[in-house]
Amino acid sequence: MNAGLEGWGWWGATLVGCALVASMALVGPLLLRTAVQRQRWIPPLIALAIGVLAGDALLHLVPHAVDAMGLAPTVMLAAAGFGLFATLRRLLPSAVRPAGTAAVSLGGDALHNLGDGLLIALAFATSPVLGIATVVAILAHELPQELGDYAILVDAGYSPREAARANLGSAASVFVGALAGLVAGPAAEPALQWLSPVAAGGFLYLALFALLPGLRRHPAQGARWWRLRALPVAMGVGAMAGLAVAETRAGLDHGHVHGINAPAEAPRNFAPWPRG
Repeated sequence: MNAGLEGWGWWGATLVGCALVASMALVGPLLLRTAVQRQRWIPPLIALAIGVLAGDALLHLVPHAVDAMGLAPTVMLAAAGFGLFATLRRLLPSAVRPAGTAAVSLGGDALHNLGDGLLIALAFATSPVLGIATVVAILAHELPQELGDYAILVDAGYSPREAARANLGSAASVFVGALAGLVAGPAAEPALQWLSPVAAGGFLYLALFALLPGLRRHPAQGARWWRLRALPVAMGVGAMAGLAVAETRAGLDHGHVHGINAPAEAPRNFAPWPRG
């Protein structure tokens, strides 16, 4: 594997990669500009979000966590994440329950992006090629997820402008994770191991116990139900399954960077300036 980046090159590549990831939060507002478009597409996009969140949790985050730390710790941390997000939503009165769903969505997305930023920093520290491949893989995850997140916020009562701002603010946590990786270097990698199952637990709660029941507010029957509800869920799960296969064949591990601690592959300098 090629030597990792260091100094200003490492910081620059990491921050550019994070900026690309954060920009995915603007996809929803750009595609759904009119009230007619939002009314038509938000229910199917919520269904898509259900499939993406459940698929990401079960096919990406949990398997990688099990590989990194074992089954029992993964289950415990996922249960903790599930309980944390369930408590957050249940603390709100039923009259503002949609706002609670939006809060859970923003929190889960922020936690996930935090791990993505850390992963990007460590990937570029290992190899420029691995860094670029990691950014591409994260972008592939973020596109359908951010579309769903925007739909969730608008459906919860946010105005399009408020939803765009909130989604962008949540996406900005990718820079916090990147900063942790840039400052701490390989010492920050263990944080990825517990972030993944906690985020997975939150995603499962959001998909199965917040969004899925919420679809009852957007009824559809017969062929319309299959086309606009069941199909988007299946597409979301299928997209995450395809990405899981692609990542495995490409040698990417979303949540762990192999070889980062190897002396021959770790960068010599973790500061944004050359070593004297």
